[in-house]
Amino acid sequence: MSKLYKSYQSLKLDNSNKIYLFKSGMFYISLQEDAKKLSDIFGFKITKLNEEVIKVGFPQNRLEYYTEKLSVMDSLDCEIVDNNH
Repeated sequence: MSKLYKSYQSLKLDNSNKIYLFKSGMFYISLQEDAKKLSDIFGFKITKLNEEVIKVGFPQNRLEYYTEKLSVMDSLDCEIVDNNH
């Protein structure tokens, strides 16, 4: 199991209603249920992180656009997770 997925699981235990966006290189990605929600809302293509885990992502320069849309359009709470700091 990947370190990223373990982090996702731990965060979801604390707050299952929040969408977690993980900084990954030049992108932000979401996993599992969060990925499904974002795919439904924005039409993102779902891909696999590995055989068990699905993901969606978008370029870092679109972060403000997507987080603003989520907060206004769907009143969804997001949290940015940057494990590089």
